[in-house]
Amino acid sequence: MWNFSLLTALVVWGRLAPLLVVRLAVFLSAALVLALTMALGVWLGVSLRPVGGDRDALLGGLAGLAVAALVLAIPGHRFRQIQQILMIALVADSLDGVRVPLGRGQIAHARAAVAARFGTPAQAATLYRHVRSVARKVPDVAEGVGPILSRPILGRLATGGLVNQAVLVHAYRARPENAWEAAHDGLVLATQNARELLGAAFRINAVGWALTLAVFLVLLPPFVGLLVLWPAAGAQSGIVAAALAAMAIRLALIQPFALACLVQAFLRITAGQQPLGEWRGRLTQISAPFRDLGDQAVGWAPETAQVA
Repeated sequence: MWNFSLLTALVVWGRLAPLLVVRLAVFLSAALVLALTMALGVWLGVSLRPVGGDRDALLGGLAGLAVAALVLAIPGHRFRQIQQILMIALVADSLDGVRVPLGRGQIAHARAAVAARFGTPAQAATLYRHVRSVARKVPDVAEGVGPILSRPILGRLATGGLVNQAVLVHAYRARPENAWEAAHDGLVLATQNARELLGAAFRINAVGWALTLAVFLVLLPPFVGLLVLWPAAGAQSGIVAAALAAMAIRLALIQPFALACLVQAFLRITAGQQPLGEWRGRLTQISAPFRDLGDQAVGWAPETAQVA
């Protein structure tokens, strides 16, 4: 049913400790910025009273969150993308038994490995976007994936983006000299095994959200107890702050563990298989990014540079 070893996933997750520390520091910092901006918005709402009544604090807090989210969106998106690519390299190397440094050199190791296979940061980001775009089309092409996974938005939420990351791991390890060709094949393998692969991603992602909920429930009492001391904030601000902290922990720690689980499932499900022309043809018909992947694979060569 699960197609992966929990012990192996824990070992891989433990080897990523230096990268996980960086991720945790950055995501918790972003959550803190959002919380402080929300608090500032609450204070301004109570002070200025734009609408009057109890809604001033709520509207001020929501406005503060919205402004902070917009400010963090662009640099945050690039950081998440780079961190995902570095994490993909470390997960692949750990599963393949490659020696991964456990100290500060781990991130440098990942950057060098990514540059050797995916090229410059721009090339790596372009490959990431193409794979993500095509992976969203997999439920449309595949058969028998169920009513939830076949829905575009629900399917993406249910699998949490794990499938496209597993495909990138395949691209990283299967054919280092041409990551675009390997990603092209990996997407075909994901499509022809979509029912089993998407089901595994759904189950793993559901467990990840259950862990996130558990973290939220643990953090809720102290956050509410702390913020209720500030009359302008109230218990609602404590709930939001606990939710932000839980999401930061999910992004920093839970998602890498989920990826380590799904990559094992992907490798076991597709073991010994070759990409079938039927599924390659279906993806070619409906996905322009998939066609572009094939075109890029023909003459692709990485412009070696550090991913930073």
